[in-house]
Amino acid sequence: MAAVPPVPDMGNEPPFRADLYKGTAAYYDRYRLPYPPALLEDLSVRARINGTGRLLDLACGTGQIALALADGFSEVWAVDQEEESVTFGRERAQEGGAGHVMWLTGRAEDVQLDGSFEVIAIGNAFQRLRRQVVAQRAMSWLAPRGWMALLWGGSPWEGERHWQRVMAEAFEGWMHKVGATDRVPAGWAEAMNRDPHAKVLERAGLSFVGHFEFPIEHTWTVETLTGFVCSTSFLNPSALGGHREAFEEDLHARLQPCEPTGFFRQKGSFSYDLARRPN
Repeated sequence: MAAVPPVPDMGNEPPFRADLYKGTAAYYDRYRLPYPPALLEDLSVRARINGTGRLLDLACGTGQIALALADGFSEVWAVDQEEESVTFGRERAQEGGAGHVMWLTGRAEDVQLDGSFEVIAIGNAFQRLRRQVVAQRAMSWLAPRGWMALLWGGSPWEGERHWQRVMAEAFEGWMHKVGATDRVPAGWAEAMNRDPHAKVLERAGLSFVGHFEFPIEHTWTVETLTGFVCSTSFLNPSALGGHREAFEEDLHARLQPCEPTGFFRQKGSFSYDLARRPN
């Protein structure tokens, strides 16, 4: 693999733990909502995805982007630091006949890759990376006029419905109860606000194109909401430890009175930020 010159970090962002998603692969793959077809189609049009070229999915998890866009490229690389997620994604790709998706365990900050890519995508993870380092490395990997896309999706309890407020309270309470409040570094959101993603990309030499939103509606059950929680960095099975059964019982007891039907309707959105490497 070809080396990429080291890039100085800005040094003003709190570091995230490397093991945040350990043990979450099966939950992440089953309970995370897929990126909406409208978003993927819009990205495909804007980035001129046409069945050729190479895609790099950084911090890929179990391959939500790599597999969703695989048919649009002749070669796809999916990279994540969690070996469990890479193994899970590789098995899914084999089952689905996506043999042109290559899987690699490594950190976005120091993985070595050959060749250039027409599109580099990062899904729900850029905030956890050393952003300036990764943006500069992406700039060096992108083909001239290549695209970089940051894809985003929210959590089901983000909203003003009664059940969402109840779930948010339960989530925060259990984080304190099991001592999980330090799993994400204090001040990370403020750091993102001080130095927005668009500015980070532009400092690396990329031209920021825009931010694009796509509304969604989804119906959850207590089971799928619990599964989603188990896919998070905050209250996954590793974080809950021996409290997992008690957490699930408590969440069910809190949520059931909110919606006696057992169906919890969410209105939310997915989005992506798009930037381009100049000629």
